[in-house]
Amino acid sequence: MAIHETEERFGKLRTTMKLNPGERVALCRCMKSADFPFCDGTHKQLECNTGPIIVEALTEPAEEA
Repeated sequence: MAIHETEERFGKLRTTMKLNPGERVALCRCMKSADFPFCDGTHKQLECNTGPIIVEALTEPAEEA
């Protein structure tokens, strides 16, 4: 499971996440998730085109495009 830590820096909240190799998480962009910073699907009930950010920790280096 992703480890996350939120701290205040210079008057702003900053969240740091640590993922294990191959782990994948969905992060909230609508700012309405009850499980923030993780997405809980709340965006599906809103009238917006915002979905989650999907972050995956690779097990090998990514190929360049």
